[in-house]
Amino acid sequence: MHTCRICHNSNNNKIYTIREMMYGSEKEFDYFECSDCGCLQIKDIPKDLAKYYPVDYLSFSPPKVRRFSALISIFNQQRLRGSLGDNSFCSFILYKFFGCPSLPQWISKVKLEPNSSILDVGCGIGRLLLRLRRKGFINVMGIDPFIKDDISYDCGVKVLKKEMKDLEKQFDFIMLHHSFEHMSDPVSAFQHLYRLLKPDRHILIRIPTVSSFVWRKYRANWLGLDAPRHLFLHSTKSIELLAEKTGFELAEIFYDSKPVQFWGSELYLKGLNLKERLSYIASRDESIISSQELKEYEEKTKELNKNGQGDQACFFLYKSDSSSY
Repeated sequence: MHTCRICHNSNNNKIYTIREMMYGSEKEFDYFECSDCGCLQIKDIPKDLAKYYPVDYLSFSPPKVRRFSALISIFNQQRLRGSLGDNSFCSFILYKFFGCPSLPQWISKVKLEPNSSILDVGCGIGRLLLRLRRKGFINVMGIDPFIKDDISYDCGVKVLKKEMKDLEKQFDFIMLHHSFEHMSDPVSAFQHLYRLLKPDRHILIRIPTVSSFVWRKYRANWLGLDAPRHLFLHSTKSIELLAEKTGFELAEIFYDSKPVQFWGSELYLKGLNLKERLSYIASRDESIISSQELKEYEEKTKELNKNGQGDQACFFLYKSDSSSY
């Protein structure tokens, strides 16, 4: 019997055997799909998850840290203030002449200012935090339990080897970019997120989702599975249930899938991992994926994102002032 850890359903849950294909070990892991909430989850969580995160894991590779000056910092802060509605003379002039900083799409969805406190959970070595710091956000930090040691950058950005349970202060905005699917207890994670978020603020959770065309098409060969690192592949319904249980409101969903959802899954279908010689990212000239196929994947991805069927979703969760949780 396999009981869903989200909705506790144990009837008619379907088993899938999924291979580790990112590094090509092809070790098999059993997952089951809940027939009620749709969440796909690993049957047995590995006891030593750290061994599945080698030193060359994508989020651990060293960032390109550019020189950072106090003058650039002040310039970016004022320009950012202008783009966020500050009409003071300096901010207005810089924004008028230099325009809005290039910011991620999700920034415009939440109420942020240059001094807003931002936490990135499961941030690896902090690449995104460094980008946000250069854009003018001055109060950013990250946590990741799998980094070797705490990291402090010269620009003031810090990444701590901690988990959410180790933190006490509250934040204006908390983001989880492809880290929530790695967490072994989603309910507890939501409870900690609620505790760490200030009232009238948002959380962003970006994850691969089984509420997608590509999961239905490729099943066990879907690139987004990434066994065994991805412990839970959530559906829209399972996220809604978690939000309801912990006091959040699901404010908005938008999709930001990439064409790799197709060509990566095609490689897995053929028994190739992403680092194989014939992988598109390893050698475009020798790739088994043609230019025409890539073009078709790009167009299909745009269509799926527009129709809410992409394999990566951004969930915005809101904590109201009046919530009693």
